[in-house]
Amino acid sequence: MTDQRNERLAPVTYLPWVAPSEESDGAARRGAGTAPAAAGPPTAAPVGRDRDTARPGAARPDSQRRSTGLRGAATERVPSADPDEPETGPERDDRIDRLIVSRLRRSSLSVSEVRATLVEHGLDEVEVEEWIERYARLGYLDDRRLAEQLVHSHGVRRGRGSGALLHELGRRGIDDELAREAVDTLDPDVEFEHALLIAERRARQLAGLDRRVAERRLSAFLMRRGYGSELVRRAVAVALDGDDAE
Repeated sequence: MTDQRNERLAPVTYLPWVAPSEESDGAARRGAGTAPAAAGPPTAAPVGRDRDTARPGAARPDSQRRSTGLRGAATERVPSADPDEPETGPERDDRIDRLIVSRLRRSSLSVSEVRATLVEHGLDEVEVEEWIERYARLGYLDDRRLAEQLVHSHGVRRGRGSGALLHELGRRGIDDELAREAVDTLDPDVEFEHALLIAERRARQLAGLDRRVAERRLSAFLMRRGYGSELVRRAVAVALDGDDAE
């Protein structure tokens, strides 16, 4: 009968993470009467438990070490200043001054442009005039000098007419009288040469058109560039006919 009971009993097999004790192993041998079952890994931690708590002193996984390090770094950061805290007067003045000077270093500004920036950043009328006077005294602001620079860059180098120059100076907020004085320094002969050069280059693109059509389109093109009507008439005549009807 014992042999029949033993034949019905299946061999005992341990799960891979369970390490059998000597007592349970012996009992299994006596109960089953079979060869010893293969034991699982001797040091594996039980399922469902944290391996760090199951084995004191064991190294933490890399992911845990990384997350701990990030948390530690976050707690060591110096807190930033309160963004809602109002800035003091000296802090405001220093911020605005650095802003204006950095813009002046990139390109010249007119008094009107600097005034608009100061008002935008909260300075009252008295403060604005004080700052304008200081910048002018230090040589940062000079509308007359700026007007002359713009006439040279737009008129001489870019071939713009006197009308376009006056428009640009007005757009930059330069006083009308200063703007007119600067534009009057432009040599009329130089302005005509610029207009003629542009007209001749444009006329080549209008070749083949009717004479009146070409004249009308060329005149409109030059007037859009700021040249006066009399100068345009002369430049168009020379460009199309080679005849300066002055």
